[in-house]
Amino acid sequence: MPATRRLRILVVDDQEAVCEVVSDTVRFAGHDVVGTARDGVEAIERAEQLRPEVVIMDVSMPRKNGVDAMKVMLEAGTVRHVALMSGEYRSLGLTREEMLRNGAAAFLEKPFNVSQLFDLLRQWSEQGPARAIEDGTRT
Repeated sequence: MPATRRLRILVVDDQEAVCEVVSDTVRFAGHDVVGTARDGVEAIERAEQLRPEVVIMDVSMPRKNGVDAMKVMLEAGTVRHVALMSGEYRSLGLTREEMLRNGAAAFLEKPFNVSQLFDLLRQWSEQGPARAIEDGTRT
């Protein structure tokens, strides 16, 4: 599945297996994984160093959660788009809409089908972030 335009992507999750699956999916879709990080603090540092276009990041992580890390990155202008992913966001008192309002370009609920990630990457590489709130993306 070759990309229309190669995206530079940072993958962030405290579970190594998730980082590997997401990274493999990104590469298979024809994009570049410029780095990985295991928590929100490391993600902010890596985003500042690597300047990815996109960050795909877990919500629930040690040291700094994905929502707070996303806010720092977007305010600093170090990334264009952040896709958040989580399977336990409700237990953290969060909603999809709240994450999207706070700046997430997309939300993937774990476990997600890799075709969902393929679709997001294709949309971003062709024209920018998806716009339909009902499929978990920002309007």
